[in-house]
Amino acid sequence: MQGYEMEGMILLKKMMFVMLTIILLLTACSGNGGGETKGETKGETKDGQKTVVLSVMRQDRFLENAVRKFEEKNPNIRIELKEYKASENTGEGGMSMEALSLADVEKYVQSVTTQVISGKGADLILMSELPQDKFVAKKLLVNLNDLIAKDSSFDQKTLYTNILKASEDGDGLYAMPFSFSLNLFQGNTELLKQANIAVDKKEAWNWSQFKEVAQQLKQQGGAEKLINLAPITLLFDYIEDNYEQLVGAGKPNFDSDLFRNMLNEIKSMYEEGLLNEGMSFDDGLAAFQMVEVYSPEQAIAMSEGLEYYQRPSASGDKNGTAFKPAYSLGINSKSEVQAEAWAFIAFLLSEDMQSSPNLTGIPINKSATENRFKEMVQKIENGTLETMMPMPDGETAKKRVEEVTRLISEVDIRRFSDMKVLMIAMEEFNSYMSGQKSAEEVSKLIQNRVNTYLNE
Repeated sequence: MQGYEMEGMILLKKMMFVMLTIILLLTACSGNGGGETKGETKGETKDGQKTVVLSVMRQDRFLENAVRKFEEKNPNIRIELKEYKASENTGEGGMSMEALSLADVEKYVQSVTTQVISGKGADLILMSELPQDKFVAKKLLVNLNDLIAKDSSFDQKTLYTNILKASEDGDGLYAMPFSFSLNLFQGNTELLKQANIAVDKKEAWNWSQFKEVAQQLKQQGGAEKLINLAPITLLFDYIEDNYEQLVGAGKPNFDSDLFRNMLNEIKSMYEEGLLNEGMSFDDGLAAFQMVEVYSPEQAIAMSEGLEYYQRPSASGDKNGTAFKPAYSLGINSKSEVQAEAWAFIAFLLSEDMQSSPNLTGIPINKSATENRFKEMVQKIENGTLETMMPMPDGETAKKRVEEVTRLISEVDIRRFSDMKVLMIAMEEFNSYMSGQKSAEEVSKLIQNRVNTYLNE
């Protein structure tokens, strides 16, 4: 039993590391140190300058360069980056993967949430991993649609407007996404063909339907050819897929048949041997693998014989492609420099800034993404692309660009969650998977802890 718990903790750390890789690669740079933010929303002027304070978690070259370029073009506006971190910088002018820490995320979430709720906090807020629904419910963020409507120079058509629409909470846009990742499956078409199994890659499906496919593979002696997926990863997916039902409006619903059925389904798929944590596409055995497509390069870089499929949902009633904002900013509703904060957001959405190689994620600016794809295909055809990723030939690359472009155009589902809620659920989940506690006991524990957290 203790061995299982240890294995669960290792899986938890691995999964959290993967989640934080993108998040912490996207947060900004500051030499100010982290923590106190007194007077941040005052918009104080110095020598005719207005100061916009931006709260960030860690260092990042994208925002560092963006601030420099923006201030050159707008000498009357100063962008001050406030950094929140629990671990020390490496001293290398950037961030090493070894320095990643859950404590950094915890500190950022706790510090910024407390300050903004108390009526203080920065003018601009990096919303990654913050309880955005909580901020919106308490009217702590500006509806960016109002600012967009007032800015005649801003052209929404340069962006993926379907992603903007899917990023709304209710009728308002409270956090502007600058880049995003696609939540997909990679499928081994050759293995499926050999097993005489047909899965329509354009159709939505649910985990129950996936389970039927896995059972067919197992019956044909292909138990080792299913999917490389840890239980904790699947728990994340289930919660994010049903976040509004489980946490929406600040009213937790974990003590419910909805959540207990999720727990039972996850456990049953592992107990029946339908999921395998040890396989990968490297040896050509896995039929499916869950992926986050977080860059144009990664979108093309798949081994031969693999194709993108819709990721199964917990309900199966979602037809579009799901995405996650890789990086988004909100404006503090108490800020006295909202116009200046919006000017910086609009600048970050320009094709020039969106084309920066330091922006992790798929750019929300259509031209920036399309140009990245064209440049990659050209380099593949010329044999000049320098990358460690396995790239296909030029013709296959073109087809994949068409496929990913179609998937982006069909995006209409935003997946999001509160990091703290996920951590609470994961901490209790291991005792259920190890058989120490029942689904009912675990669901009640999670319900009570999440309720306490949301009411803080």
